[in-house]
Amino acid sequence: MSIDWKELLLENKDFFIDVSKEVMDDGMEYLGAKRMKDKDKNFKRELFKYYISETNAKLIGEKIQLLSTLHQSALASLEKDIVELGRNILSEGQNPIEMIVYSAKALDLRQEEIFKRMVRILKNISNNSLEARDALITILQEWEWEEQIKLVIQTLREIKEIRAYEQLITLLENDNLKEIAAETLIELGEKKCIPYILNMVNSLNGFNSRERHFAFRILTKLAGLGDEALKQIIERYLENENSSLNIVYSNVIANLKEKAVENIAELLYEEKYNQKAAITLGKMRTSIATEYLLKAYYDPSIENKMNIVIGLGYTKDERCANVMLEILKEENQSLELKACAITSLANLQILEAKPMIKQILKNNYLAINAYSALVQLGEIKYLSNLFYYIVKPGFSVEELLNAIKEIKRLKGLRNSDINRQIAEGIKYIIKNDDGYACVNALKIIETNLDEEIAKELMQKLKNTAKEEIQYLIYKILGKNAKGLKNIIDEKIFRDAMESDSARIRYLAQKIIEESYKKTDKLIRM
Repeated sequence: MSIDWKELLLENKDFFIDVSKEVMDDGMEYLGAKRMKDKDKNFKRELFKYYISETNAKLIGEKIQLLSTLHQSALASLEKDIVELGRNILSEGQNPIEMIVYSAKALDLRQEEIFKRMVRILKNISNNSLEARDALITILQEWEWEEQIKLVIQTLREIKEIRAYEQLITLLENDNLKEIAAETLIELGEKKCIPYILNMVNSLNGFNSRERHFAFRILTKLAGLGDEALKQIIERYLENENSSLNIVYSNVIANLKEKAVENIAELLYEEKYNQKAAITLGKMRTSIATEYLLKAYYDPSIENKMNIVIGLGYTKDERCANVMLEILKEENQSLELKACAITSLANLQILEAKPMIKQILKNNYLAINAYSALVQLGEIKYLSNLFYYIVKPGFSVEELLNAIKEIKRLKGLRNSDINRQIAEGIKYIIKNDDGYACVNALKIIETNLDEEIAKELMQKLKNTAKEEIQYLIYKILGKNAKGLKNIIDEKIFRDAMESDSARIRYLAQKIIEESYKKTDKLIRM
């Protein structure tokens, strides 16, 4: 038996919610069931699956709302009362869980202390009750209110409710819930969740630091599930073509050090995988990982040494500096390998190499890598030489792309002085140029946008009629929309849908669909 909650909530709307009768009749303002999102289906009057009397429902609602009004000294006693009330209701053959979670809509669950208190209440009521845990799982199946679902997931996480597995897997597809769902699955220790979580990680584009930090945290925790998890993480890393996520995978695997070193070292001899293997071993920064790289460098069976040299540059091991210096001194070495050696010297922070690198500036092919290395080694004045390639027409496409690549590489080093000067240079170009230089500057800042440059880009949209520049700006803003929601408003892309350019209209539509998914207004408490 269940209650007609539509009538009950309407009768007590001043107590529970502040919505009009018309809105209540529509049902969509407060129903949380996923199936209710299909407006063509008939409205279902029963909000809760489990029975609870109206008297008990009101008692719970009254006590839960007090959690936001009572003085701190009285909250512990109130929490105990709510737990006792919940247990008593269960003993009467009724189920209070849905009403407790629903009543939490009267609270600000974004406040950590309130959230933790509600988790404790649900945990203490549900610990020894199969019926209560069933109700928690039902909420995951049926409701859409994300703050309440987070509350339920955290409770299930703490009571180690393995039966919630299927529902948690489904929530990996929800942008706002996938993090807590993934962490809960990992803590539940179900190894069959590994491929699903890896699918979720690989669905990220990894273009902004927030997504990369999220992926790093989840992959690190997933690796804690043991050898099988590590094996699948390495397999996904090798298969993955997203360079931004590859950086995350590489860092996670590198942190595992001896657990992964032998598996990765074997891949140095497979052409398809040796770039990823070399970089990952370099980032491990352990003696044994470096030994594997040095062995591979001197092994005649590996003809192309470029990836090995790049990997050696990540080791921070001074022994590797001699390899780089040897390469630069040998006249017969390829320019491509010398370019890798120059960058690796900079990554190794070999300051003594600066005079040799300055001599290399005379070589047109190697000059860009040399300028970049000198900037990384502390001579920031050479940054202007790199910018010259992107503002002055006449250089080859190869030189232009290499300059852009090196500025992006320097930007990724997270050196505050370098980053500040790069940002200033980019802002100056965007503000003062409306052609070649502006387009090239925009190609440097595809991802990891800060608020200041985001505002500069939005201002540029108002001041340029160039379609190429507009398109690149919309593309950049779209990639960073989720991370800068307080700056990048949906209206920007709504306006872009009125553009005369078909590709801008298409891009704007795609961004809106991916970054501004519609959500129900739900109950306003």
